[in-house]
Amino acid sequence: MNLLESYETLLANWDGAFPQQRTAERASRLAFGLMTCLRTHLTSNAICATGRQFQDWSADYRLFSRSPWDPHALFAPVFDRLPNFLPADAPVVAALDDTLCKKVGRHIPGVSTARDPQSLPFHVNLCRGLRFVQASVMIHSAQSLGPARALPIRFEPAPPAAKPKKNAPQEEWKQYRQEKKKHALTQIGVDTLTMLREEMDCRPELHDRQLLASGDGSYTNGSVFKHLPPRTTFIGRIRRDAKLCWSLPAAGKAGKGRPRCYGPAAPTPEEILKDPAVPEINVHVFAAGQERDIPVKVVDLVYWRSSGASMPLKLVLIKPLGYRLRKGSKLLYRQPAFLICTDPNLDIGILLQAYIDRWEIECNHRDEKSLLGVAQGQVWSPQAVPRLPQFQVAAYSLLLLASLLAFGFQRTDEYLPLPLWRRQSIRPSLLDLLNLLRDQLFARSLGASRVGNFEDFASTSPPSAKSRKFQITAYQLSTMAA
Repeated sequence: MNLLESYETLLANWDGAFPQQRTAERASRLAFGLMTCLRTHLTSNAICATGRQFQDWSADYRLFSRSPWDPHALFAPVFDRLPNFLPADAPVVAALDDTLCKKVGRHIPGVSTARDPQSLPFHVNLCRGLRFVQASVMIHSAQSLGPARALPIRFEPAPPAAKPKKNAPQEEWKQYRQEKKKHALTQIGVDTLTMLREEMDCRPELHDRQLLASGDGSYTNGSVFKHLPPRTTFIGRIRRDAKLCWSLPAAGKAGKGRPRCYGPAAPTPEEILKDPAVPEINVHVFAAGQERDIPVKVVDLVYWRSSGASMPLKLVLIKPLGYRLRKGSKLLYRQPAFLICTDPNLDIGILLQAYIDRWEIECNHRDEKSLLGVAQGQVWSPQAVPRLPQFQVAAYSLLLLASLLAFGFQRTDEYLPLPLWRRQSIRPSLLDLLNLLRDQLFARSLGASRVGNFEDFASTSPPSAKSRKFQITAYQLSTMAA
């Protein structure tokens, strides 16, 4: 099975997500158009890529604005095939993060002004855009320890609450404060984790597995820790000067006043990192393209007032890692990392590998906004504005899953050859998948018997250093002069 056939098989599972069969066929056709169109990834360009620019296109736009379908059902094929990639009793590792898709129009539903993520740290700029919270599940190869592949499973819109005018009545301001809490990124992140837990509970193969979620410092707070769904563990970054506490000592003689909830104050994470009395261990993980031994310090039982006295935490301190920009250059050091985990009994190797794999969701954001043009669609309907980006992300997730089902995790010879200036990569990139998908679509449209009939158009032999001079005779010169 090639990539095209595997992708078509996954898109066929969308039939139950749409009310009619013709609507499911239209969605599958638009998914191919949005994946393979060039330049801006608009609905009009997707229609042109599928060769329907001379037919009635109104139904294609109504698919996002009027057709009743649930965007969450588009990610169901990923959950259905997830147990095939997980070892027995292994947790489901997911990453949580938010992203901003830039827009220009001020009257697009859900568009707000936010900090530009590409602005300089010492000069913050503002931009308009649509805010989304994404969750991606991490999949590793079962044969060897290698890079993870992140498959998006949720892409939730997170527009901020509309702020009333200054002279608005107090009732509007009171309602705004309530809506502000509901539309906070942390609340939407908790709701996303709850939806993932419910999807896992609906499947017997995933019901008893632990959900291991990792996030950055913006999600490491009491709003997330105190509202985690059952059988869910969260790993996040904490400040280096965070105020921690030891466990409460054994109950002795009752004193005056209310009972204590926390033990004595513990050193800050930075102080523990510099303390030579705390032992250091090396954890074997895959990071930055190869297997490495990363030095860490672990404190198994601490408490944090933001998470509450009923939640013991594990503190993991990653020491600064040395690296060189080139061979023989000066040895530089990265910044240390301070992590906390809501499960004190979690294996340190699984914990550290799960947080290192969180970087893959950043790669998802880059692919979605740079190569797929997520949220570039010029739609104005309140229902179409969030559903079109969700549709694109779901199609992107199924394309990644199709590559794993067809060829595995490695970059095989089935993919198009890389240019000579490109270094051979361990796994295929999204650009490799899109090029192969276009190649197989063109081969099918031309009636080719197999993929690979385009090899005669390119010569793999190295070109000569100098071009051969054109030999012309005296007779040809006289003819040209005449």
